[in-house]
Amino acid sequence: MPTAIALPLTEGLTSDAVCRDNGDTLWQLRGLIDRIFGGRGLGAARPCRSELRAGDTLDFWRVLQAEPPHHLQLLSEMKAPGDALLDFWIAPLGQSRCELQIGSRFLPKGLGGISYWYAFYAFHHIIFRGMLTGIVRAAGKHLIRGPERWLPPEKDVCFLPKY
Repeated sequence: MPTAIALPLTEGLTSDAVCRDNGDTLWQLRGLIDRIFGGRGLGAARPCRSELRAGDTLDFWRVLQAEPPHHLQLLSEMKAPGDALLDFWIAPLGQSRCELQIGSRFLPKGLGGISYWYAFYAFHHIIFRGMLTGIVRAAGKHLIRGPERWLPPEKDVCFLPKY
């Protein structure tokens, strides 16, 4: 469910503004649900420094990769029937603009995980659009275009051998 926005070129947008954005009401509701089911919710400690590093926690996320200012990958540590990854990319759009992209992947655990993903798919789309807008606001920037859906580049895929 990739979503993207265009904005004036910004260095370090992925880590600094992501840290300052607390998400919208639906995201905060998800944090409350996580806490009710025994997770840590949105109240987890955030690093004091402005740059995130692999291993840092950010609410109910763990930083897997931090390649400022181009890429930030987070692993969800919230209570869910599967594992979720959230990626932020900054792609240049010429001399003075860039595109902030967000993409998510979910590896469901069993039928409950598959049901969870499809039941909340539309809500995640709304949450991610709000998250991108909040990140831009936290960075003190303005939108040039978006939020809108985009297609991530195709990557090599692993296949099981055929016998």
